[in-house]
Amino acid sequence: MEAMKLTVFILFGLFIGASPSAFPLMAQDITLKGRVVDRESKAPLSYVTVFVNNTSTGTVANENGLFELKMAAGRHELVLSLMGYENLVFANDFSGDLPHFVFQMTPKPIDLSEWQVDGERSQEWYDNFRIFESYFLGNSRFALGCDIINPEVLVIDFAQSVLKVHSTDFLIIENHQLGYRISYLLTSFELDTAKRKFHYLGYPRYTEMEGGKMKKRRWEKNRSSAYLGSWLHFKRSLRDRTTNKSGFEVKKIEQVPNPDRPSEKVISEARQQLDATKDSEFGIFRDSLSAIVKKESLPKMIPKVGSVLLNEEDYSKVVDGEVLLEFADYLEVTYVAGKVGREFARLFVPGQAPKPPYPISTMSQLSPVVIYPTGLESDPLSVFLEGYWSWQRMGDALPIDYKFTEETN
Repeated sequence: MEAMKLTVFILFGLFIGASPSAFPLMAQDITLKGRVVDRESKAPLSYVTVFVNNTSTGTVANENGLFELKMAAGRHELVLSLMGYENLVFANDFSGDLPHFVFQMTPKPIDLSEWQVDGERSQEWYDNFRIFESYFLGNSRFALGCDIINPEVLVIDFAQSVLKVHSTDFLIIENHQLGYRISYLLTSFELDTAKRKFHYLGYPRYTEMEGGKMKKRRWEKNRSSAYLGSWLHFKRSLRDRTTNKSGFEVKKIEQVPNPDRPSEKVISEARQQLDATKDSEFGIFRDSLSAIVKKESLPKMIPKVGSVLLNEEDYSKVVDGEVLLEFADYLEVTYVAGKVGREFARLFVPGQAPKPPYPISTMSQLSPVVIYPTGLESDPLSVFLEGYWSWQRMGDALPIDYKFTEETN
């Protein structure tokens, strides 16, 4: 069975450098001080969870709504969450002399239909949950080591070939292969089975799992494996202008006329001759004409990968430490320093697995995207990933403050 071609766009925003020498702009830490209040009454809100999106950096406000958070300076997304209130996401440049922030959270109307006892859920709900779990976590060897601890916080709806999922609270994921416990605010998951596309949006916070020395060594090795060749790895290499040195080969993909599809004139003439000879006894002649007409369903244009290796300057530029990602059509990105996993190869029918067996991904965009020095993207939903990067899901995800070193590999 042919592997489903999927486009994934994932909103968990940021990345930072791989080692202290790789990100001098990120070396400075700042302390963010703030207070959280109810938007309507202005009363302080106790025990609000506050964290930097997609990192292991976070804290909890005290009983008076006050908190302090030590974090890397730069542009980040700060996420505030409290049961009974709308999640608050605050994107800002946290640098220099910072004010004492006051965050106002809006009460969230209670939807009683979202609150169900686990035992009351239908078999259909559990069937849809297993589909969600497969797409959300993935099917890599790291994803197979993940457990969703509290599926009851998920609200699942399947109608008109579209599966929609969101969470009413933090979805807790334990990744026993990478050694992370992930608290994930899932705002949206949508799988369109008819169009064969899906996306998910959310805000993860990572916590190191506890383990002995052997477990930690295994986790570090697995994290290194998950990182190399990933979208996170590519973005860091793009920022540092070391994509080729890091093992990535980038080529342009253009749309060219499909040589297997006859021209509109040839198809039109074949259709006319079929009509003119509908009472003819020359079956072979008519079969040839029918074969031409049937090729009308073939795409007029097909992708063709160029032969020239691109440099970073061909599809991006750096201005004041910010990377502007801008290109037309598609880019093919091949990680020649690694190979695809067995799980990915099994998605293809025998004989159609990628050759050579390198991780190959394609990238397109709706509009130019700015990647700030911290890694926060100006519009992450404008970038579309397909191929190997779309196959890597939450089961392979690393926090943006993961630091890769050669010794880890």
